Amino acid sequence: MKTARFVVILLLTLSISTVAVAQSAEPVEDEEFGVTITPPDGWEVSHDDDKAVASFKHPGSQSQIQVIGTQLMNEEVADVFFDTFHSTLTESNFEKVAEEENTIGSFDGKSVNYEFTHSGVTLEVKVFEFLRGETAWLAIGYMQDEERENHESDYLEVIETISFHDE
Repeated sequence: MKTARFVVILLLTLSISTVAVAQSAEPVEDEEFGVTITPPDGWEVSHDDDKAVASFKHPGSQSQIQVIGTQLMNEEVADVFFDTFHSTLTESNFEKVAEEENTIGSFDGKSVNYEFTHSGVTLEVKVFEFLRGETAWLAIGYMQDEERENHESDYLEVIETISFHDE
């Protein structure tokens, strides 16, 4: 029951939230984290997720990319933050299909891919986690498996173009 509710909420969020999408493809600047994040061409900036530093939606496909930053007390607690995020997915019956240490752009981190199938639709979730100082970062791509080929490069592009103001 918990899994079904999570999936229904996730799918409803992905399908309904396009109403709240801004029609701008301007980069998102966040002063709290001192970062600028640029959406890929053809994606729209979404302002409907207050947890995300940046959230982008692809019109028509319902694919979504989120970048979440969390200030840590110190770097040692990063594993707790990352593990909690991954546990939430696996406890909701998302199956981990790949995990590897990875470098995307100038960031060294870990990539983890998940899948969840419900009612004949497979949702793929791509997660890249990395640390920068005492901030933990998650870049998350949500896309139906049939859209992965079209949007995986967009997901990687978002990560590659993350720009910190103090660089």
